[in-house]
Amino acid sequence: MTARKFSILETGSPRYVLARKRAIGQSIYMGVALSHVTEGQIEWACSSYDGNEFDTHEDVFIADTSVSKARQLEKLNDTIIRTVREYANSHNYRIQAVCIGCDEKTAKVVADHPELQDPIRSMCTRFWFDLDAAPCIYTLRGISLTEEAASAARKVYDWFTPQFPGSIPRIAVDPETNEVLVDMDGHCHMVDLKHFEDTTDKPTWDKLLQLADQCKQRKLKILFFNSTPQGGGVALMRHATIRLMRLLGVDCRWFVAKPNPDVFVITKRKFHNVFQGVTADEQYRLRQEDKDLWVEWCEQNFDHYWGKGKDVVESADVIIMDDPQVSAIIPRIRALNPAARIIYRSHIEIRADLASVPGSMQHDLWDFLWSGFISKTDMFISHPVAGFIPPRVPHTRVALMPAATDELDGLNKKMSPSDLEYYRRVFNRVAEDQGSPGIDGERPYVIQIARFDPAKGIPDVVEAYRDFREQLTNSGVEDDQQPQLVLCGHGSIDDPDGTVVYEQVIQLLSQPEYRDYAKDICVARLPASDQLLCAILRGSFCALQLSHREGFEVKVTESLAKYKPVIAYRSGGIPLQIEDGKTGILVERGNTKGVANALVRLYTDTGYYQDFVNELRTKEQDSKRQQYFTPFQSVNWLYLATELAYKGNDEAVAKNQPTGEIDGTYMGDGQIRQWDTRYVREYWQAPAKN
Repeated sequence: MTARKFSILETGSPRYVLARKRAIGQSIYMGVALSHVTEGQIEWACSSYDGNEFDTHEDVFIADTSVSKARQLEKLNDTIIRTVREYANSHNYRIQAVCIGCDEKTAKVVADHPELQDPIRSMCTRFWFDLDAAPCIYTLRGISLTEEAASAARKVYDWFTPQFPGSIPRIAVDPETNEVLVDMDGHCHMVDLKHFEDTTDKPTWDKLLQLADQCKQRKLKILFFNSTPQGGGVALMRHATIRLMRLLGVDCRWFVAKPNPDVFVITKRKFHNVFQGVTADEQYRLRQEDKDLWVEWCEQNFDHYWGKGKDVVESADVIIMDDPQVSAIIPRIRALNPAARIIYRSHIEIRADLASVPGSMQHDLWDFLWSGFISKTDMFISHPVAGFIPPRVPHTRVALMPAATDELDGLNKKMSPSDLEYYRRVFNRVAEDQGSPGIDGERPYVIQIARFDPAKGIPDVVEAYRDFREQLTNSGVEDDQQPQLVLCGHGSIDDPDGTVVYEQVIQLLSQPEYRDYAKDICVARLPASDQLLCAILRGSFCALQLSHREGFEVKVTESLAKYKPVIAYRSGGIPLQIEDGKTGILVERGNTKGVANALVRLYTDTGYYQDFVNELRTKEQDSKRQQYFTPFQSVNWLYLATELAYKGNDEAVAKNQPTGEIDGTYMGDGQIRQWDTRYVREYWQAPAKN
């Protein structure tokens, strides 16, 4: 083939120097095509595409035939990564995504040599971890290798959202069943099992493999249901869970409802906000017409997407309902598949104290949801806070499980300094478009990452920051040496409060007491780029979480995992995540002066700050955080599935889990309640009985 090569610009050229000073890298999408020619010889082509033009590189890789084919492919991986990195760096390009594929002839070679599959997948994961490019894998067709590479680049461009800098894949949902096709139905291959294994302790990993084998041997089918495929902690957890389950070979699927904005007003403001007690306004009391609309929506979704003849619910063994948004389908599940075991997973703070008061909005709402729907489930999984478990739920049907995040996805993976700088510039462009100041690369900043939600305590963050800045000024610290404040987060299609709260924050900053500091407060509603949040959090000095109501905040986990001390209110499950004085600082809810004082000490006392960072870096803390990551969480779900499912279990799956007293008696408000229930982990971590 006639070899064409990528052009490489000299790093001393004026264009190169100018780009490095201020420009955001231009987004490109790449296709890589491989063709096995003869023994020890592989032709490859790479095509870059910016939405308008293609640029092509062609080459022949001559392998060392004295080593294995797998080792040959590993060497080819090194060559391709090195070539595209040099090309992108010299042109100030940002590779957002790459599609890697081979022709049918090469696919047959790989099929005949299964050991070659790992090196090809490894090429994908190296693009993800080394170049921060979302990798896809595909079988390609074309009359030439160059055409195949160009086709791959165009394909991956169509799969992503090119109008925004950042590798944001389009969320694929099956139109027939509304199944969320995670990672573009498996075509996007970011991680391998070995990456999960490397971040998991051996006992947990061994248990995960054991339970996965049981599920496969018994051919168990596990389903998750919730309201939205993107936005919020539940969706993030489900993407990661399905990704790992697919690698394990477990039949686990995730379904969402067709969105209805009128219903989402009900589920957010009259379910979620009322349960959390963030409003006492009677206009948010659930009315009969609200109930009718919500039930009708749930039942229509069930009948159209998941009902009889759809091969979804009727063949399932274990079904997990995430939160109440679609819980009205539970009676239909029971009628269609009586043998299915149903788990209700409660992710939010339900004010059990208010739900126990007859006539309260919380009591009437819970009575409606429990009596007609949630009572028909087999288990109730709650965050480990007794005050979140509402009345009438039998203790024998309750188990505890914290929320989780994923160490390997875009929210948490490690990033290079150039990645961090790129995403800082992207953040600043978004902030500027929204009329907000950006992040000054020469100054530290404090951050709170959260949805713009009435429960997240954003006005408290602003007031605490004002007090913090005032104290620094009074102590003689110059303005340009004082930290900025960053308030940012993603939105969600099922959350109508986001725009309202965002606008309230902007109005708040125009008030006289905050006007002098508004130029240093960056407020931005961010697009759904996980890496953008990851980079901005990694660049921070410390994190805040001043939620007035909170279930179990994964942003606290993610901050601690990045060795950022967290100052937080004693709200909900947060005190279970932070060791006060060791990994963060806990302050009573509403005490903005206490938050400001904590910020001042962290910023002005270097030794005090470093003590937190050193503690967060210890092996002990790394071990404690294991329970908040995807593999550990997946063990919990697989344990429940294997214990509860009837299929392949002659014993007693019908009997309830045993109970026992644990430390999960924290009420979320400093009180203690005796509570006979256990963490799910305590069952599978318990020593085997003789």
